[in-house]
Amino acid sequence: MQTQSMELETRISSKDIQNIAVLGQGIMGVDIAITFALAGYKVTAVDVSEQQIEIAEHRTKASLKLMIESGLVEEDCAQKAQQLIVRTIEWDGALANADFVMEVVPENIAQKKAVFEQCDKICAPDVIIASNTSSMSISHISQGMDYPQRAITAHWTIPAHLSPLVEVVPGIQTAKGTELKTMDLLNKIGKHPVRCKDTPGFIHNILQGALINAAMGLMDLGVATADEIDSVVKSGFGLRLPSVGPIQFMDMVGLDSIVNVGDYLAETMNDPSWRSHRRIRDKVSQGDLGVKTGKGFYQYANANADEFWEEINGDIIKTLKARL
Repeated sequence: MQTQSMELETRISSKDIQNIAVLGQGIMGVDIAITFALAGYKVTAVDVSEQQIEIAEHRTKASLKLMIESGLVEEDCAQKAQQLIVRTIEWDGALANADFVMEVVPENIAQKKAVFEQCDKICAPDVIIASNTSSMSISHISQGMDYPQRAITAHWTIPAHLSPLVEVVPGIQTAKGTELKTMDLLNKIGKHPVRCKDTPGFIHNILQGALINAAMGLMDLGVATADEIDSVVKSGFGLRLPSVGPIQFMDMVGLDSIVNVGDYLAETMNDPSWRSHRRIRDKVSQGDLGVKTGKGFYQYANANADEFWEEINGDIIKTLKARL
């Protein structure tokens, strides 16, 4: 059995991927199909009704038109991409010819399990079946498969044809070759794959959910309106997020400063939950304060905070100029 599993993983790892099946032609499915086609892959886009297929065609043309007008793609490249996408309601034929399957059906665990089991029966055993689920366990989705080694989550973020991020989430039985092959394919089409453990919500939605809950809390307290909160995010820390994430940002301002702010909020609000997380306090007690000491959550050789801020400021200036 172990030998057969190793042989299958070898076949998955060496699979020549040319034909992509995208199952589901809602907004995400359309954008994912566009992305693969722009990268030169043949795409069979599948849905359950001719009406949805027609809607998908209109969305594809509109998205590519905007990308052309924005200078993101050349017109001839967009035309070639459209020609590489074939839409159909014939699922079995699309699956039989697929080298890689991207499932993008609604977030319903029973529906996803049924689709994966259908793929498992029709696709060759070395064809990877990837789910775009934003929260569900691929270990659960793939339970009824004969070949769960080739099941994996590839969670794209909206808008899928523009956003670089794809979270790659292997399940309990996912083969390492499946993970590596999926990461490689996503890199080839210009995405930024990030590995995540199979946990509800993954990384993206846990962080996004925490921000949403904090925003709702501010509204409950009457601190600010929806528009004021959104404006703070878009015109404040949202500007620097493309360049520096929340953890490295703490390194840059100094973890000791982060602890001091947390202590102040905990005292003035009479709420100990505002105290900085244990991991941050441990770093401070060890003298690892971030860029200024050469070590925080990241290592910094020849640390120079001014150089870090100069780079980020340059990125923010580009963003601001693009808005003009």
